[in-house]
Amino acid sequence: MNAQDASVKLLKAHSDEINTCAFSSDVTLLLTGADDATVCVWDCQSGSLIKTLEKHTGPVRCCCFSLDNNYFATSSTDRTIILWKATTCQDIITLKGHHRSVEVCCFSPDSTLLCSGSWDNCAILWKINENKSQLYTKLTGHSSCVQSCAFSPDGDQLATGSWDHTIRIWKLYCGIRCIQVLTGHSGNVHTVIYSSKNQLASGSWDKTVILWDVDKGYPLHVLVGHDGWIQACAFSPDATFLASAADDESVRVWDVSTGKCTSILQGHVDEVHTCAFLPSGHIFTSGSVGEWFKKESGLLNLSTESLDTIDNDLLAMQYNPEKYIQNLDFNMHV
Repeated sequence: MNAQDASVKLLKAHSDEINTCAFSSDVTLLLTGADDATVCVWDCQSGSLIKTLEKHTGPVRCCCFSLDNNYFATSSTDRTIILWKATTCQDIITLKGHHRSVEVCCFSPDSTLLCSGSWDNCAILWKINENKSQLYTKLTGHSSCVQSCAFSPDGDQLATGSWDHTIRIWKLYCGIRCIQVLTGHSGNVHTVIYSSKNQLASGSWDKTVILWDVDKGYPLHVLVGHDGWIQACAFSPDATFLASAADDESVRVWDVSTGKCTSILQGHVDEVHTCAFLPSGHIFTSGSVGEWFKKESGLLNLSTESLDTIDNDLLAMQYNPEKYIQNLDFNMHV
């Protein structure tokens, strides 16, 4: 795939700034959530708007699909999470339990649990069932906003990242409990992510990324080099590389085993808000569209194309096997 294969669709529906987006795992549906308190559901192939959902009463902060694509969830400053049926876009239940804005939500790998994180300093696990979804347990211990969360691929652990500068690791089976409090950041933990091999990485506003030994509770590698807040991280499919996107207008690629920076991908003219590895080993980043191909010697910059039709920072980007790129900017465009 090269830059000429990419097509950009500008999808306009929101009346205020877009905060979040999510693709179904089969890349047929796209969700966008915005400050106008609406969620838009889009057909990825045609770019057409399927439905505008207007159940929230405050800005939408996060949205996510279950891995089986049966459900999606949306969270809002209205202190609620709404569970939706993906095939019909009908709301199933409004989940109430948080006392402040719900900043993040994510499904477990088996789609039976949903985690939400809030400015009330709590994460909540919800049992997901079409007939009766309910609060499962509150996860307390953070002393500030829970900004990020991620389930391990085997579903055995949950990581929550907070503005209290810590990551908590929760054991989910044989009694839910916090088994580690990971300390090492000196700023807000903005993102946590597991690799396909259950490795954990966190990105912080202290400008560092940390690769963790979760069992022992200490950093394996502290990745230093960015000169701006870390906005996103992504592992390569084989878990050998980690990409980090930051406010310093760059994406860095790190060797997971050594913690060494193998490439600095530059060319952006503003903050980089997202990065994603593709199954092929390619990587796309936001702001402008760049394509890099991973070789044994590192990353080779194949092509970089600035998109004149987009003049705002991109929030997210997704590769599709049909060879088009989907992306999301701040200015009510998809």
